Amino acid sequence: MKKKVSYLALLLFVSAFAFFILFYKLLFSDNIQDNKTKKYHVLLVYTGSTYENVLKSLKSQHIIKNMETFKLVCKKLKYNEHIKPGRYIIKNDMSNFFLVRKLRAGSQDPVSITFNNVQNKEQLAEKISVQIEATKQDLLKEFNNPKFLDSLKLTEDNFPTIFLGNTYEFYWNTSAKQFIQRMLKEYNKFWTESRVEKAQAIGLSPTETIILASIIQKETTKYDEFPIIAGVYVNRMKIGMPLQADPTVLFALKKLGVSRRVTNADLRIDSPYNTYKYKGLPPGPICMPEIKSIEETLNAEEHKYLYFCAKEDFSGYSNFAETWEQHLENARRYQKALNDRNIK
Repeated sequence: MKKKVSYLALLLFVSAFAFFILFYKLLFSDNIQDNKTKKYHVLLVYTGSTYENVLKSLKSQHIIKNMETFKLVCKKLKYNEHIKPGRYIIKNDMSNFFLVRKLRAGSQDPVSITFNNVQNKEQLAEKISVQIEATKQDLLKEFNNPKFLDSLKLTEDNFPTIFLGNTYEFYWNTSAKQFIQRMLKEYNKFWTESRVEKAQAIGLSPTETIILASIIQKETTKYDEFPIIAGVYVNRMKIGMPLQADPTVLFALKKLGVSRRVTNADLRIDSPYNTYKYKGLPPGPICMPEIKSIEETLNAEEHKYLYFCAKEDFSGYSNFAETWEQHLENARRYQKALNDRNIK
């Protein structure tokens, strides 16, 4: 009798141990197909997705090795009742338990979005829409919402000034409204009292500062010249002189970013962005300048320069002048350098 009890106890122990091993493997063994190009897979769960949608995505992307064991763990953890949208990075060595727990908790992985030098709302919407769930149409609808623009006291032209060129982290399922709200938060955080005071010191509002920074960013890539060029434009505005900024004309012609010189024919275009024809700043930015560009514009230098042109050494730097005569001499040297290199 004792032998039978011992044998039964041993059998139960072995069965329990076997069940434990099986259960452990079910939960914690690697069940992810190796991604040969990366050490992870990316799963996108769209807003409104069902449990069946998630299974279909996992299957179509060949992420799971054994779908049956995965579904068993989903059932145990009631994942079908807790579908959370988002972008999830699934590492190659992840187990059923940790994957389902990640998906069930909505522990999504953020995306890093960088934008700078974007020229208009359409380009921004296109760039952002490929990185978050919101579509280009969703974004443009919010960008052009008259009530929203009125609430910010902005126009369709200067609305892009709220988008400060930088790198930001977003969750993939960010909506168009949430994207704008985040950008407004970053904008308000940037414009501290001290920065507003610096803008006022050069006679500009925050919006006008960003418009000016966008022009300078298209004039030069040399950040150490930003404050000098900003000073030139501030001087021109003070005496009522047109800005005469070539990049604004190219923007009006929809040629910004094209490597070409502005011609006399170009200067005849009737556009509020033609700063040869209309005095003062244009109605909106010609690109979305980087934060560094705005900072350097706020540091506009006090000097007497009214003119500048490219240096004849093709270094990317400029020669500055206080008088028209000095400017003409600088321009002649640059033109001679172009002629010497047979550059038209």
